Amino acid sequence: MSDKKIVLTTLNLKKSFGDRELLRGVSLELEKHTVTALIGPSGCGKSTLLRCINGLETFDAGTVEAGDVTLGAQKNSSDALVAMRRKVGFVFQQFNLFAHRTALGNILEAPIHVKHLAHDEAVARANTLLERVGLAHRANAYPRELSGGEQQRVAIARALAMDPEVLLLDEPTSALDPDRRGDVLAVLKELAKSGTTMLLVTHEMSFVHDAANEVIVIREGLIKEKGPPSEVLGSP
Repeated sequence: MSDKKIVLTTLNLKKSFGDRELLRGVSLELEKHTVTALIGPSGCGKSTLLRCINGLETFDAGTVEAGDVTLGAQKNSSDALVAMRRKVGFVFQQFNLFAHRTALGNILEAPIHVKHLAHDEAVARANTLLERVGLAHRANAYPRELSGGEQQRVAIARALAMDPEVLLLDEPTSALDPDRRGDVLAVLKELAKSGTTMLLVTHEMSFVHDAANEVIVIREGLIKEKGPPSEVLGSP
C-alpha cells in the first residue's frame, strides 16, 4: 500500500484566450515533498497553468484541488481564492515586491494581514526566512537597493512565509544574469533537499536534472511526456 500523499491535483484544465487554446485538458498530481519541473517551448501554456492553479487566471473547464479547497471553472468565491493561496504560494518571474516596503516588510505583509499572526511572531519567522535565503543582513533594504537575485530570494522568502503546502515558481531565474541565477538556484536546491513541494516552470536543465523528481513536458497545451529527469531528459 502506497504511503505517498497527493497535495495538489488538476483535472482536465482547459483555458482559452479568444480562439487560442492554451490549455487543452491538463491533469496532474503533485506528491508531497517532491519537485516537479514543467518544461516546453514558449507559449505552450506552462505559466498559464501555474496562474490557473493559484487562481490568478480563471479557466474554462476542469478543477484544481489542494486538500479541502477546490477551484472550479470560471468564477470562484474570494474565500476559495484566499484559501487556495494559503495552501499554494507563488513566486513570479519579475519578483513583484512592494517597492515601498523593505525586504522584511515584504515578507511580513501576508502573515500579518492574511494569517493574522502576532507581529512579534511574524517578525521572528520573517527573519528566520531571510537567514534561510542568505539575506539576513539585507532585512532593512528596499527593493531598489537589492540586486535582481536578492529581490527574487526575498520573493521566495515571502512566499514561504505563508507556510504553503506547495510552492509554484514561474521561471524564477529567467530575469537574472548568470551570477545571480546561481544564488537563486542554490536556494531552490536547499528547499528541495528540505522537502519543500515545488512545481516550477524553468529552462534550467541542470537544476531539473539535479533537483527534480518529475519532469512534465507540455506542448500545444497538452502534457506530452512525464517521468523522472533521467528518462525525460536522457531518453525523450
